[in-house]
Amino acid sequence: MNWQIYQSYRVFDEFLQRFVLERKSYITTHEQRLDFDLAFEVIHRRYILGADPSKKEFDEKVTRQFADADLNSRIVFSHAEYLWCMPTAQLRPETKRALITRWFADSEVKHGDDYFFWEKEAIANPGSRYLRKKYHELVSVLRILRSVTLNSGLNRLQDVKARIAEGCYEAIYNGVSSDNPFYVKDSCGVHPALMHLAAPDTYEAIVSNSHKTKICAVFSNVASAEEFPCPERRIGAIRERLFNRYGAGAHPDDKRRWFFYMDDVKPLWFDKGTKTKRNISAARFEVEQEELAQDLEQWIEGGRKPISGYRILRSSKRVIEAKVRDDYTCRACGFHFENEIVQAHHLNPLAERDEPEATTPEDLITLCPNCHYLAHYLLRQKGGGKYKVETTLLRKLRGMGQT
Repeated sequence: MNWQIYQSYRVFDEFLQRFVLERKSYITTHEQRLDFDLAFEVIHRRYILGADPSKKEFDEKVTRQFADADLNSRIVFSHAEYLWCMPTAQLRPETKRALITRWFADSEVKHGDDYFFWEKEAIANPGSRYLRKKYHELVSVLRILRSVTLNSGLNRLQDVKARIAEGCYEAIYNGVSSDNPFYVKDSCGVHPALMHLAAPDTYEAIVSNSHKTKICAVFSNVASAEEFPCPERRIGAIRERLFNRYGAGAHPDDKRRWFFYMDDVKPLWFDKGTKTKRNISAARFEVEQEELAQDLEQWIEGGRKPISGYRILRSSKRVIEAKVRDDYTCRACGFHFENEIVQAHHLNPLAERDEPEATTPEDLITLCPNCHYLAHYLLRQKGGGKYKVETTLLRKLRGMGQT
């Protein structure tokens, strides 16, 4: 995918080229070469050591902190603030520009949507916490910028982006050393935002950690933690494997950017704030996967046939045999209706199979849709593996039906 067709990615690269590599201002008309050593020393003294713990508005505090700062330091700090707000959809263009004109005359600040934009051209709406924790977010941006501007070995754009992605990943999953002058303990939304901008083919445009947690939980049968220990790689694998099944009619590039926020994908995971809700959604998703599975043909059941993504394969012959054997009746609750509304449940779920294997009639039991969902839900519980045994599962389902 050509990410440069979208403003955020294009501006990000232009910003790094001009500000980091050429050491010139990107968002103002100043042409002086920037002294990063001096700027970060001044910023650390005024913004970190001179932090104002009061409950005054952020703008009021930071304006006072840099009121008499040198031009070089104000330019560098304004670029950190710009990088924090540039890719977000929740701040209007005029609001973003007003943050810069706080430090400079209107004529000194660049104009137009080449620099200030929102909504579709942004990468995410990271939520209110991103705004409330602005002090911490900016400390993180400053640390990232400091790491690439003071590194004399970075002289190519691709190297700068790789260093940013690496630094953000390290901050998210391993934390930041308290010895760093721009240390912040809190997790920051700017880390996943910058990580995505620096390596969009590798990291998804998901800023919220809770969103990532829900996605990994609901779609764990699509890509498990055992298969992909890294959550970022796991989410990428989930997107790849589900890509062709969802987002019908969406522009391919938009779908690639915001796959998990597509109209038919987001409801599967978004409002699943509790473990119970995530387990219910996951069980429903697993049942739907089995019911929509492609017929086996010459493939081994449970295998995955490549289709620019993956679709689970199953044997419709075995499913029909099981339904006939059980007289189209739910083995748990006894529901029967005109040889309809009954499904075949795999005691060893197809989505959990590490390797494809042939299914025997003994691997299948017929359940009504309600009991089928409950069967998959039970598998999600602690010790749920015991419900892969037919007698244990049926005993539990029948007990649930009596409550």
